[in-house]
Amino acid sequence: MDVRLAGAAVAVLVALGAGCAHGGGGGVGSGPTVKLTLRSGPGLPVEGTIGGASADVRLGIEEPRSLISAKCPGASAVTGVQVRLPLLQGGWETLPEVPVGGVSLGGHALPAFRAAVVQEPSCVLWLGLDVLGQSVLDLDLDRGTVSVSRAAPEVAASLDQAQVEVTRAPDTDRLLAAAQLSGTAATALQTLILVTGRSTELARFQARLLGAESVIRAVQLAPGWEACEVAVRTRDDWTRAPTIGALGPEAWGARRVILDLGNARMTLVRAKDAPPPPCRQVEDVSPVAPASGEREPR
Repeated sequence: MDVRLAGAAVAVLVALGAGCAHGGGGGVGSGPTVKLTLRSGPGLPVEGTIGGASADVRLGIEEPRSLISAKCPGASAVTGVQVRLPLLQGGWETLPEVPVGGVSLGGHALPAFRAAVVQEPSCVLWLGLDVLGQSVLDLDLDRGTVSVSRAAPEVAASLDQAQVEVTRAPDTDRLLAAAQLSGTAATALQTLILVTGRSTELARFQARLLGAESVIRAVQLAPGWEACEVAVRTRDDWTRAPTIGALGPEAWGARRVILDLGNARMTLVRAKDAPPPPCRQVEDVSPVAPASGEREPR
């Protein structure tokens, strides 16, 4: 059974202005657009509260089921209900599950939903695909916002855009993308999981081969679109082949990204006159380059 449809609330974020949505994600209408303010932190943390108290709430597209740490209000309740979930790094884990209520995002109260309980040193709530459903996320890092809707926004003709080829993992439905990773020792095309609930992670062995055990020099999801000097967390427990890690929003190579969860589509957006990323500027400047500043073809 697709765990995205296991909860009663599917895509509740886009139902904030039109009542709670029930049933499968395909039955929800276009709905309103909800704009959330981003907070500082890993992944896509948004302004949120639990039980009226400020909380670390993150949109986690990599999580089939929402997760809540045991430090959050109500998460320590014993319900006797358990759920078996796939771990991001590989393998499975059985976790207790609790009902979650009193969650508010951007001043909007969410309908109650269920979440698996994990151990973290502080209160963190990851809203997974059971809550996000088949939503469209419009991430704008320059404005510090993420908009959640049921339909992809139109991109103005004055903007450049690039489509990233995205597939789904057959066993978990997680979104996968092929990225060109450049370290100090090598450059390789690798498959990674797209994540928004955390920052970029790599399996330690592959990171060592690339020369990227602390920083990836450049990440490219589409030709001409690069993220430079991406901090990376390395892990010894990453066993999920063929992926070698997880790629967070800071490594996607664009300040604005539209991610269509239902159709597995990723669009990078920028101004047509946007300068090349710093890593590309450095690479393309030759000691004998002409004064015109024209860049060599990639």
